Formats: sequence, structure tokens, C-alpha cells
Amino acid sequence: MSVSHSVFPQVDVAIVGGGASGALVATHLAGVGADGPRVALIEAGDRLALGAAYSTPRPEHLLNVVASGMSAFDARPDDFVDFLRAGPWAGEAPDAIRGRFAPRMLYGRYLQTILDGLPADAPLKRMHGEVDTVSPVADGGFRLTLTSGDAFHARTVVLAIGNASARLPIPGADALSSAQLREAWDYPRVAAIDPDADVCIVGAGLSMVDAVLTLRANAHRGRIVALSRNGLMPLPHVAAAAPASGAYAEAALEAVLAGGVRTRMRALRAWAAHEQAAGRPWQGVMAAVRPYVQAMWASLPVSEQRRFLRHAARQWDIHRHRIAPEVASMLEVLRAGGGFALLAGRAKALRVDDRVRIDYLGRDGAPGRIEADVVINATGMEKRIVRTANPVLRSLLAQGLARPGPHDIGIDTRHDGAVRDREGCPVPGMWALGVLRVGSLWESVAMPELRGQAHQVATAVRRQLADGRA
Repeated sequence: MSVSHSVFPQVDVAIVGGGASGALVATHLAGVGADGPRVALIEAGDRLALGAAYSTPRPEHLLNVVASGMSAFDARPDDFVDFLRAGPWAGEAPDAIRGRFAPRMLYGRYLQTILDGLPADAPLKRMHGEVDTVSPVADGGFRLTLTSGDAFHARTVVLAIGNASARLPIPGADALSSAQLREAWDYPRVAAIDPDADVCIVGAGLSMVDAVLTLRANAHRGRIVALSRNGLMPLPHVAAAAPASGAYAEAALEAVLAGGVRTRMRALRAWAAHEQAAGRPWQGVMAAVRPYVQAMWASLPVSEQRRFLRHAARQWDIHRHRIAPEVASMLEVLRAGGGFALLAGRAKALRVDDRVRIDYLGRDGAPGRIEADVVINATGMEKRIVRTANPVLRSLLAQGLARPGPHDIGIDTRHDGAVRDREGCPVPGMWALGVLRVGSLWESVAMPELRGQAHQVATAVRRQLADGRA
């Protein structure tokens, strides 16, 4: 329930957003027990630590990283594996668990267990509500007002606001009824689709994969068609894709880290071809460059970043954000059997009469039409902050306490996550992490980045509180 001003008038840290990122920051701050700072973890949803990704109740939705890579703590790399061994996968060999792709619902349970395992005397308040405004006060700190009208004071603020769905980018989409339109992240409503309905999924990324998995699990009989501009969907992981190494890899990595987008993409393709010629999977190249992605992005001039966003981002995404091999195999079987089709084209118009009709222009320039009973919006997260519907982000932008990140993606932050105001100066006592930093870092949504950022932000908050600067 919400906490009123009279009950909880002031905290040291207000964490806005109680998904995975917010929960990890709270864990680092409150884990020391009664001696830690007073923390408020504020979440608009019903459950903490889950966010959009890990709130799925569907067992068919798997993580896109093996269990060995999903610890919430850099210092305890086997933490998630140990959780699985202690409960859901008790009795299985550790090495077998490390290489498996666990259901995301189990990972959500893991994060909740971490939060619930904090010391009983930890000064952590769990607050259910949506923050409406965050405003600086004259004597320091910030006043946070919730949409319920409750308000309180915080010495520092951490913005851990997660993914929000992008709007369906088709003229005429506003005519869809709630029965005809489902959001891919609304897992219960996707699962409730009539098995005989013809379904059009707009988008071909990870959210599309989730939707198809759920329809298949429900023995869907209707037609399933996905439409995306490029007609490309995520590629699979392979079991034996160790990071590419050796003298060739060292030289290839140097080439990938230098030059413009075209030069780097050519270097990546040449490196991948070299690995395949040697009988090794190309996925090892992506594993080798994985720790350098943020540096690759930051080292590109603004003009080259724009070039990447226009021409290379989708190719990068399908190679970088891969899916479990068993999921990829299932999708190929469905496609081969006619149960699922992926079309490449740009949707031009949508109209509704007895059914939904989407007119599109194919990659070859030929017009096409998809008829469906239900449309699933799987276009992914809204990266452009100027389009946000989140009230606290709109409030911060209006007050000049934040500004859009590079290319209007996310919000602008310093290297340590400090939020930059309208003039580009760090806002004392305010940090951001996760998806809000995508414009500055590009790679800022996967667990290795989130856990590192959570620790970094918590350390900065503690330092500022100790210095008395907040």
C-alpha cells in the first residue's frame, strides 16, 4: 500500500522503480541492516523485483543467457546457479545447470528471494504507488509526490524506471478495440487469445518470440503472422560458443574497436567468417566483443552513431540478443510446418471492419495485406524519452532536471550514472541506471550491465550521504 507523509516523512534514498534494477540498488544499500541508509523502494506494479521481463508467469519464456551468466552480483558468479540448486532444480549437477536457459519466472523468483532475504532490521520501506513529480527543495534533497497525493522528502533519488512499450506505429491503430489489440508484455492477455483467432504480431524481436511461444503452448490453431521492416528475428545461441581468442582475435578486436560503422561491421563479419572456417561458431565473436560494447558505442562520433541506428542496429540486435537454441528450433519447426510466418515489410495503414486489415509495403516494393482477428504489439520498448508517458520523467524534463540522452534515447547521464540537467550539469543527489542510460551506453539492459550499475550507483549514493552533500 502507499505510505503517507505523516507515516514516512523522510528517507535518505528514494528509488523510483522497483523492478530488477531498483531491487538490486535497494539490496546493496539496505543489505547492511540497521546501520544502512533509510531507503524507499517505490513500484507502481503489484510485485517488486520483476519489471516487464521477469513478471511473466509463463514457463515457456526462457532467459536469453545461460544460468552461469545471470548472477545478480559480480562478486558471486554462481549465485543464481546456487539458487536453482537449492530449490527448483535441486539434485541436478552444477555444471549441467550452468549451461541451461532457465525460465524467466524462476529468475524473477530469484530476485524476489534476494530482496526478501535482507536483514529484518534493514531500514527499507516497500511502497506501492506511482511517482508523479520529483522536485528539488530549498534546503536540499527532493520532494516526491505520488499520483495518490502522498508526498515525502528524500535526500537522494535513484531513477530505476524500466521498460515501457512503444506505441503501435501504424496509421489507424487507434481504431483497434481492447479485444483486438494486445501488448506483448501483457502476458495474461496474450495467453487469453482464442486459439482459433488469426493473429498478426507487429515486430520480430524478443517480444515476438515470447508471444509465439505462448500461442504455441496454448495449442493455437489460427494463423500466426509476424510483420517487421527487415523480416529478421533473433538468432540462436549455441552450446559451445566460448569467446574467440588467440592472436587473430586480438587483431580482429582492435579492428572492431576502431573506425566508423562500416569498417567495424566489415571487421566483425571477417572475424566471424574466420571462426566458421576454423570450425568454430560465429557466436564466439559476439562473446569476445561483449565486454567492449559500451566502449565501442562511446568511441563512435555522433554522426556514426546515427549511421549505426539507421543501418546496422537491427543486424546487431539479432546477433547480439540471441535466443535459447531450443526456442530457435521450435520456431523453425513452426515456420516449416506453416504454423508461423515472418513477413518483411513496412505497415502503411490499418483499418477495422469485421476484421483487422493491415496494408504493408514489402521489401521488394510489392504491396501486401494481412487480415487478422487480433494484433499483438511486439515493437519493443520506447527508447525515445520525448515520447514517454511516465509522469516523473515528464516532470523532470519539464523542470530542466533531466534532458534527453544522445539521439533522444533515454536520458543523459554522466559516466557514473549521475543525471545531467538541461544545461548538461550533474544534478546533485540524482542517479539513473538501466534502460534510461541506453542512449549514453547503448548496452544497458542486460544483467551484467544492470548488476554493475546497481553496485556503482549504490556506492555513489553512500559516498554522497557520508559526505553530507545530500
